[in-house]
Amino acid sequence: MAPTKRILKKTLKVDCEWSSCQESFSRMDNFCRHAEGHLSALVEEQPEEENRRDCLWRDCGFCSVEGPQEMRRHLFFHCYHTKLKQLGQQVLNTRPKIGTCSIGYQNRNVIPEIPDNFICLWEECEQPPYENPEWFYRHVEMHSQCIEIPAGEYEFPIRCGWKDCEATTKGRAKLREHLRSHTQEKLVACPGCGGMYANNTKLLRDHMRTHVSHYKCPLCDMTCPTPSALRNHIKFRHSNERPYSCEYCEYSCKNLVDLRKHLDTHSSEPAFHCDVPGCGFTYKQHDDGFLRLQLIRYESVELTEQLMRERQSRQGEEDEDDGMNEEEPSGAAPSELQVELRGVLLEEPEASAEEGGQEEEGMMYVLTGGLSPAEDSDMQQIHDSDQGALQPCVHVP
Repeated sequence: MAPTKRILKKTLKVDCEWSSCQESFSRMDNFCRHAEGHLSALVEEQPEEENRRDCLWRDCGFCSVEGPQEMRRHLFFHCYHTKLKQLGQQVLNTRPKIGTCSIGYQNRNVIPEIPDNFICLWEECEQPPYENPEWFYRHVEMHSQCIEIPAGEYEFPIRCGWKDCEATTKGRAKLREHLRSHTQEKLVACPGCGGMYANNTKLLRDHMRTHVSHYKCPLCDMTCPTPSALRNHIKFRHSNERPYSCEYCEYSCKNLVDLRKHLDTHSSEPAFHCDVPGCGFTYKQHDDGFLRLQLIRYESVELTEQLMRERQSRQGEEDEDDGMNEEEPSGAAPSELQVELRGVLLEEPEASAEEGGQEEEGMMYVLTGGLSPAEDSDMQQIHDSDQGALQPCVHVP
C-alpha cells in the first residue's frame, strides 16, 4: 500500500508514455499501478533471455540486463520523473516570458540508472527498501513530520536523525530541505529537457537562465543566455576596439591569445623540428599562418653544359656524314642550342646572371623541346642518374 499522499497545491495530471499508451492520471498511486500493468505485459511479450528487457517508454532507449527488479525501479522512476516535469510545467506557466528550453527535446525522458532499491537510513527505522522513489520520498518526509515541536516554535532546533549526521536545523521545513541532501530527492524538472532540480528557484535561476536565450543584442538578431555572454558578443562582433598591440609591428587584436600567436611570427627560432633521429630539418609558420616546405630542386649548371657539348658533338658528326663543307659561323651551334633548350624556373634566384656577371649555380632547368628522341632519352638518363632528380619532369611546349 502506498504511504500517505502529499497534498499537491495544484491538480496533478500525468500522462503515460509507454509505447502508444495515452492514459492520463491525477493520482500517483493510480499512475504507478497502471505502469505495473505495462511491466507485466512486457514479461509476456519479451520472453526472458538472459534477463534482458527493453523499456518501451517513449524516447528512453533503456535496456535492463540485471533482472526484473532493475526494470521495476526504472519504470517507477519514469512515473516519478513524469510528475516532476508536470510540476515544472506548472511553474513555467506562471512565467510566460521565460520561454521554452533550448536543449534537445530528445533527452526529456532519459533518466539516471537506479542500481539499487531506495533505503531509509533514519535511526531505528526498519522499513524495507523501496522500488518506487515516490513512496520512498514520502516515507522519509514522514520522519520529519513525526518530530514533536512546541506549538508556535517554527524555528525550534531539530537534530537530523539520518545515520552519521549531526546537523541541526531550525524548524520542520528546514529539516525537510536538509533531508534532500541525504536522499537526493528532486522536486521539479524541466519539461523540455527533463533536467531535475531540488526546488523551483534552481529551475528558474540555474537552468532556464542558461537554456533559454533571452538577452537580445541591440545591434543584431543574436540572443544570449547571460548578460556577460551578451557583452562578449558585442565586444567581438560589433566593436572595432583592438586593445592588444604588437611591440614589433603595427598589428593589433582583440584578445591575448591572438596576440601570442602573432608574436611567434617575429621569432627567429624555427617553431617546428623534424623528430627523425639524425635529421636537423626545421621550418616556421609564415605570417599568413601556413606551414611551407622547400620543394624546389636545383640542378647544377654543369648538367646543362654537358648536354650542350654532347649536342655540338652529334651535330658535327651529322654534318660530316652529309658531306656538308660549309663552315658554320663560330658560336652558331651554342646559340641555336640555347634557343632549343627551354626550361622552367621554379623560383627566382637571389642574384640574376646580369647582376652577378654569371649564371647562378643553384638555377634549375627542366630541358625539353627541340630534341630528337635519342637526345631526349639521353637527357632522361642523365636526369634520373642524378641523386636529386625532380620526379616527374616538367615539359614545356
